[in-house]
Amino acid sequence: MQTASSSLAVPIILWGNRCPTHCISSILISPQQDVCVTGSHDGQMCLWNLKSNTFKATPSRIFVGHTRAVTCLAWLSPAAKSFFSCSEAGEMSLWDLDDSSCTEAVTSGFVHTMAQAYNLVGRRSGQIFCNGYYPDIMVYDAASLSLLFRLSSKINSDWITSVIVMKPAQSADDVVVGLSLSGSMKVWTIPPDFNGQGREFIFENESKQLRVQNAWTLKSCPTFPRTMLIVSPTTWQIYDAGDFSLLCSTHVPKGLYWGGGDFLNTEQVVIYATDGTAYLYRLPANSDANNQQFRRTVSTSEKELGGSLFGILKIPNATPLSCEPSWTIFRSASATGEYPFHVTSYVIRGDARGRISVWAIPEYTKDQLTALINSGGEVTEHAPFEITSMDAEWDRLTRRQPGIIDRAEFDDGGSFKITSSLYVSMHGRMFLGMEDGAIIMLPLMQKLCIQFFIGKKTPEMPVYRILRGHEGKVTALLYPHQDDPRYDPGMLISGGIDFTVRVWDLYQCHLQHTFVCQAGEILQLLTPPSGCNTRVLNSICSIASDHSVALLSLKERKAIMMASRHVFPIQAVKWRPVDDFLLVQCSDGTVYVWQMETGHLDRVVQGSAAEDIMKACDEQLGEAGGFGEDIAANPTLHLFRALKHRNMDAARQAAKLGLKNMSAAGGNSAAAVEAWAKGFGCPLTVQAVRSNSLDQENHLLLFDVEALILQLLAEENRGETSDPAKATPRMEPKTGSDWKSTSVIPGAASVTGGAEAAKPAKHIAFAPEGMSMAMEVAQILISLLYAWGLDHEMDKLCVEKLGMLQPKQAVNYGIMSKTGFMTLLLPTPLHRKSIELPQPQERIRDMLSNLTRNHWSLSSTLTTVHLMTIVSVANTLMNIQNATFHQDYEKRRKLHKRLVRMDTSAVTSSGLPDATQGLGGYTTSDVAQTFVEQQALIKQTWSQLTAMHCVLLSERLGYENYKPPDVEILIRRWQDRCLEIRTGAQALILSELRRMGTHGRRRLIERWAVYLPNFQESEKPPVFEVRPMPPPVAVAETPASENAPEAGGDDDFEDLQNDPLLATDPNLPSIYSVEYRKKQSVAILLLGIIGAEFGAETLSPVRTPTGDRTPTGRPDNLQFTDPVIRLVGKALSYIVVNQDEKLQPYSSLRRSAVDLLGRGFVVWEPFLDVGHVLLSLLRLTLDVERPPANLPASVPLTPAADMARAARQALDMIASARPPVFITVTNMEITRHNSLIQSAQTLNINLNNAVIVRAKEELLRTLDLLINKNPQSVADLIVEVIDVVIHCLDPGRIKNSGLVELFPPIGRFPMVAYCKQNRRVAVGSKKGGVFIYELRGMKVQSYSGHGLAVAAIEFAPDGKHFASFSLREGKLLFWQIGATLFGLGSTQPRCVKTCKANTVLWQNWPELKEHMEYRLARLRWITNKDVLCMLINGKEEKFSL
Repeated sequence: MQTASSSLAVPIILWGNRCPTHCISSILISPQQDVCVTGSHDGQMCLWNLKSNTFKATPSRIFVGHTRAVTCLAWLSPAAKSFFSCSEAGEMSLWDLDDSSCTEAVTSGFVHTMAQAYNLVGRRSGQIFCNGYYPDIMVYDAASLSLLFRLSSKINSDWITSVIVMKPAQSADDVVVGLSLSGSMKVWTIPPDFNGQGREFIFENESKQLRVQNAWTLKSCPTFPRTMLIVSPTTWQIYDAGDFSLLCSTHVPKGLYWGGGDFLNTEQVVIYATDGTAYLYRLPANSDANNQQFRRTVSTSEKELGGSLFGILKIPNATPLSCEPSWTIFRSASATGEYPFHVTSYVIRGDARGRISVWAIPEYTKDQLTALINSGGEVTEHAPFEITSMDAEWDRLTRRQPGIIDRAEFDDGGSFKITSSLYVSMHGRMFLGMEDGAIIMLPLMQKLCIQFFIGKKTPEMPVYRILRGHEGKVTALLYPHQDDPRYDPGMLISGGIDFTVRVWDLYQCHLQHTFVCQAGEILQLLTPPSGCNTRVLNSICSIASDHSVALLSLKERKAIMMASRHVFPIQAVKWRPVDDFLLVQCSDGTVYVWQMETGHLDRVVQGSAAEDIMKACDEQLGEAGGFGEDIAANPTLHLFRALKHRNMDAARQAAKLGLKNMSAAGGNSAAAVEAWAKGFGCPLTVQAVRSNSLDQENHLLLFDVEALILQLLAEENRGETSDPAKATPRMEPKTGSDWKSTSVIPGAASVTGGAEAAKPAKHIAFAPEGMSMAMEVAQILISLLYAWGLDHEMDKLCVEKLGMLQPKQAVNYGIMSKTGFMTLLLPTPLHRKSIELPQPQERIRDMLSNLTRNHWSLSSTLTTVHLMTIVSVANTLMNIQNATFHQDYEKRRKLHKRLVRMDTSAVTSSGLPDATQGLGGYTTSDVAQTFVEQQALIKQTWSQLTAMHCVLLSERLGYENYKPPDVEILIRRWQDRCLEIRTGAQALILSELRRMGTHGRRRLIERWAVYLPNFQESEKPPVFEVRPMPPPVAVAETPASENAPEAGGDDDFEDLQNDPLLATDPNLPSIYSVEYRKKQSVAILLLGIIGAEFGAETLSPVRTPTGDRTPTGRPDNLQFTDPVIRLVGKALSYIVVNQDEKLQPYSSLRRSAVDLLGRGFVVWEPFLDVGHVLLSLLRLTLDVERPPANLPASVPLTPAADMARAARQALDMIASARPPVFITVTNMEITRHNSLIQSAQTLNINLNNAVIVRAKEELLRTLDLLINKNPQSVADLIVEVIDVVIHCLDPGRIKNSGLVELFPPIGRFPMVAYCKQNRRVAVGSKKGGVFIYELRGMKVQSYSGHGLAVAAIEFAPDGKHFASFSLREGKLLFWQIGATLFGLGSTQPRCVKTCKANTVLWQNWPELKEHMEYRLARLRWITNKDVLCMLINGKEEKFSL
């Protein structure tokens, strides 16, 4: 399951016409013989699909993420479709082949060279035993990759080169056998009751020095583990594990070195040589476990027994390999023969050319093998029966993969190899540096449309511009204006292998200047940060392969600094502008500190001091990772870091900065949205992908869905729409962590002067026209992801009404995983076909249907991301006045919008009759009405498109061709910061839950209920300062070291850090693991969604006798019973109410819990402390700066503002679902607060900052909503409502202005009255009581007089009397409020007259039952003595005092 990153991205890879190199460093065959995984020296891994019953391999996927060579691979279990990988950089990862995604990734300080998965006795989950360049054996958890314990040595501690984990048949303990580099054999015993927590080391039980040195391979016979094979570069040996006695020893042939080996069976071994050949040996009789001579003789230094060579595995006419190949062996069951053990062995080799060679080992009988050895002839050489290479599979594609450009598009000759590339998102232009020195400039959007879609005509072919000047390949490109606006937007910088840095003028497409000051290939070009001095700000930084760094002034046209004393290759360049220092870190760890102004070398620092200086530089600049990291390293490293750090910190900073910018924008909605959109990056980013520096660059298209949505909103709200080309939102690039190494400080100010900024903008060559950039990106993205071919009528509507484009070939998608790891699809046989017009429509429909079925059957993660993208982008386009991708229609739509706005403005303007007469009729014209009808059709089409992918896709495809969405990913997007993505994720997960049906949801409950945290009845979460309660006691406390968040993990969605539940199910992971906390978080939200949305269906009245969980059994027996509801409700309440520092205050997890509490309050209410929950929700709405009212709802807010919005929505849902509960509980909290005020001084409590005091405005807002939605419920509890209103309003303002004037919604209730003369509020209750509030002393008194509900109450004009009327009782009472002597006080109100109603009686008018009861009657004083009672049906009756 993929962990959702902060920003939703859709990767698409454009493979070029050349296959990427794949120098295999490790190889792994699945136990089912269906797939093969190979790791390369470049850090990439390739998944090969094996043909059934054969070893014919087809490459299908590339796994990207490791930055160094892949050193080891291991299956987690024989039946599992997941494997473990590790690299030389210490990066460890777990991969799920069913989903083609990385499920876990961590970085260790150790380099592992071998890994073996094993499940220790008595353990819930598996373990991974790793060894490598260190003296211990590391044992990791197979689910979370957390370190469990170590196996260490006390005697002759040395690197462990090989490990075997086994369980002897006669022992209850697990045994680990390790071989050290110095030749020591060590044995560790792990008892079943061993618990790694609290005990980090286990020391060896046995240790013995063997007669071997520098051995790297230790293998045991699979059928007789007592026999062990040890291979060193010069010999291979057989030992008896019982006493480690040497049984057999064979030296390497002259001119060779052994690289490894393995058992074929009990009497045959295969030994691998470093030159790519393998040798088959028969063991002597004393080493064969099935021979009676086993252990009869022991090999000694005087008499060594050797094996008998009977075969050699080699490729005929093979050329030498550049790297040592990787070998493995596969044993499958044999259907024939009884010798030796019903197995057929296959030896598989992966080499530096990306080839997989397979040899089938012949099954000789004993007599045949003896005769073959004794024949005395030449040794039999065996050729592989199957050879598969990536190059050959690439060449099998009848339709070549042209990549971003194709050789056929150019007439001139020359080398056609892309060596560098740069995408300028501001102008939509792609710059490609070629091997022959040319720089090609092309419009990317136009090129992608021709690349992907059918129906493009020749006049629409993109126009290319070529810049020539370099002698040799172009190695580096830089567009400085994209990094900082202080640079000229018409300037392009390039570096080449000819040692030159060239400056190009993009306005006229010619060379401006050439710098020749370095003696090596230009590796990278950077821009200095904005804090440097003025001279440096006008320059760029050039890094060359001669280990030099130069500052080249673009203004002075010369080098102003040359740093060239570095001994080792440059690894990183960082800046310290405050001290005017340039820091250069070399590959040996040395840091050179240069003064930029003078060019002098200030100091040379090594060791820990150098690391501290580089870290201090990162802290000062506020951007971890620095600039130009690993300049000359593997190109995959740049891609990995770009994916790992993409858009997360920058988005958060942009959100904070955007709120300030919007405040400054005032009432300008377009400026507010624009301020937000600039901070969230570009909708499309193009990143170069290469296996190594010798390959041609392939290109990865990364569509940022969140940035695209914001761009579309900014485009729609922008005021300047007179010219669509000028209205194109050419955004500023992201600062902070970007897709390439930059040198821009986030938020840096431009140094460009006002005079220069006022100059008219020039056009970069072939400036774009037509649709905006955001609309073009949306058109390409939606057209690629749409499910074509499933509904012919829908396809026709999408093309004609929406302007979508039909793809002409299969697309190679990518799958983003956690921490930036990614899976890229390779071309398959489906890519051999391409749709070219003219073609019959039926054939086009069939081919599109095949593409669609393949698309949605690849991966659940891919399905989830693509569905969220389609739904969110389609909803955005539908909400911005039903936009389409037709250029002509878009122009008319924007014109229509502008005319309607002008029409409305003219009609509402005063004093402009001429303008009103001229413009006021457009809205009612036939043209406008026709356009409105077209928009209705377009909106309907967008709605149908969304419904098709959200609800109907699984039925249209068929369940066998459909990978359903991953519920866990959708749950983590339940409260995404982008509202459109959030809405799409919620719609998808609800649709998926409905599709499962009742039984499917019950199975989900059965699977996830065991992860729910359990609170005891006496446990209460901590609350705010006025109501202190003891915090919940966690049964198990997670160690502090494991509570730290993962580096590079998802910071927005947080997992529970403290775990109050002990896992009693042995199949569950340990409660101390990170995996368990993730499962807990998902379980709480998933069951919360099921309970909130399907509670009425899944509720069961049956309780278990003990009140515990219902026993699991058949799915029909599992219900969403009360115990499960209690656990879910208390868990949601814990997340919301708890103020523990371990829980982030504004995380997506807490925001989701807030939302689910509101949605399912009816379900959780019996198990909640409603007062705690309401106070916590009110607290979340406080101290948050509200966004401007003119800001569109889809714009992401800061985490605090988003949390406040979710809390307000939850309060609204709670109030709407249970008005009596909300009103009553709020009134109780106010009463409790008022009682505390009386004893505040005695208790020494500060009540000024209490939540119930600070949340007055929020309470009034909720009451206003409640009065509008459910006024009758408010009328039933009108006394409690008045208590809340008077608490929230200032009594002084009520005295001066009046109750209704300060809170107008209360004026809807005739049973509430306020008198300015005597400053009293009178309220009639549903039970017949009359309540009088005296604002002078804030006192309230109740009086009885009516037996049924009071329908109306009103004060006399002079304030000395008031009347109360009960409609159901048919009685009106006059009350007197008299003053005492000299008017110094007032007497208690008393009833002075009772009148019976004759006309206005409830029984006389049956039609009154059709109206709400609170509106039936109203009183109005005619004089100080006469009052008129009026019913809603118009009947009146007069009463006199």
